[in-house]
Formats: sequence, C-alpha cells, structure tokens
Amino acid sequence: MPHTLSYIAFSCFSMLAGASASAAELAVLSGGAMKSGLVEAIAAWEKRTGHKVNATYAPAGEMLKRLAAGERYDVVVMPVENFDALERDGIVAPGGRRPLAGVSIGVAVKKGAPVPDISTPEAVKRMLVDAKSVTYMDPTRGTSGKFVDEVMLPKLGVRDAVRAKTRFGQGGMIAEKVASGEVEIALHQFTEILPVEGVTPVGLLPPELQKVSIYTGAVTRAAAAPAEAGALLDFIASAEGRRPFLARGFSAP
Repeated sequence: MPHTLSYIAFSCFSMLAGASASAAELAVLSGGAMKSGLVEAIAAWEKRTGHKVNATYAPAGEMLKRLAAGERYDVVVMPVENFDALERDGIVAPGGRRPLAGVSIGVAVKKGAPVPDISTPEAVKRMLVDAKSVTYMDPTRGTSGKFVDEVMLPKLGVRDAVRAKTRFGQGGMIAEKVASGEVEIALHQFTEILPVEGVTPVGLLPPELQKVSIYTGAVTRAAAAPAEAGALLDFIASAEGRRPFLARGFSAP
C-alpha cells in the first residue's frame, strides 16, 4: 500500500511538473485604449490554456520608445498606422498583422453637468469655444491626441484657442480630470471614457471629425514563445475573444 501511495504521489507530481513546464508566460505591450476589453479576453484565454499573460498598457508614443529601447515583448497591440515603422525596424515581421478592434473618439463631461450637443461639426466647435477648459492626449504621446491636435481642431479653425485652455493628458484614463473637476471637457478614445466614474459619456464625435483607430496585434521577432503568442492573437480575433470588446464600446475592425 505505501508503494501504491508513493507511486500515485509521484505521478501527480510529474503531471503538475509537466503542466508547469509546458505553460508559457507571455509579455504583451498594448495601447491603453484596448485595456477594458483585453483584460477579460486575456483572462479567458489563460483559463482555457493554462498559459500566463503579463500585459503592459501605455500610449502609442511611449510604446514605440519602449520597443526602440529594446524592451522584449511577445505580442504588441497598437494602432495600425504604427506597423510600417515596426516592420521597417525589424520589431515585427511583415505580413503578421492581425486587426483586432476599432476605437472611436468621444466626449465626456462631469456627471451632472449640462450635456453638450456634439451632433455636427458646428455643434462641436461651439462646445469647444464655450468650454472653460479641455483635455485630450498629449499629441506626442497618444493617437487620439495627435488627431485632435493636428487634424480636428485645425479643421474647425479653433486650434490655437482650444490649445490655450487645454491640459494635455499624459496617459491612462484622462477623463478622470473631468471627474475631479480639473477640466470641463475631455476628448479621448471612447473606450477609455466609459469606465471612468463621475463623468457622463456624451457620445462619439460626428463622422466628419472622427478617427477610428484600428488596433492591430502582431507577434514580435523577439518573442520567446511565438506559437503561444500567435494562439493568443487568434483567440482575441475570434468571435469569443471579440465579445468583451464589442460589449465595451469597441467596433469590429
């Protein structure tokens, strides 16, 4: 009997050791706009596969600096317009991009404040001119901020006036500046507005002023576990993997 128990214990230990040895630990670098959906999708994949994912979230500008500095990640997820540079610099292989989700720019005001009309470009212009203070991402750090600063505001003819009363966001949920009363209006990726308590998500900018960022994933050339990294992207791009994104304000790519 003792021999039987020893054999069973040894077998169980061997199975656990084998499972541990075969489990991969992936490092993912992603734009912050993807976080609300990616957290749930990653958790589902970890439960299904037994692999572990460590995700780091940052604005696009910071992501590019991290990658250029040689930081190693298995998977990178960021707006598609950045991938030409990533391929040129040899960080990801050409042809390996996977479109994952679309993210639009929206508007937020403090909870309880009057909700502005943003249905037309003229209405958005009035809102921005009348606002005492505004926040959007620092255009050197974030995709939405670059668009707002270099395309949307010049198109409306109010760039200088709005910039003069703007407190740039440096990362994370910049609509928290609105919730705290620090600023009146936030222009940001809508998926990063929705989770913020203390604000009213007004809605998306009208089509004439809108930029839909297609967040795209790829396995890096430096990936320690490229097969598992590819499997993670396959899952996120599947119907099951996209479900948490679609439930949180993302669009299909």
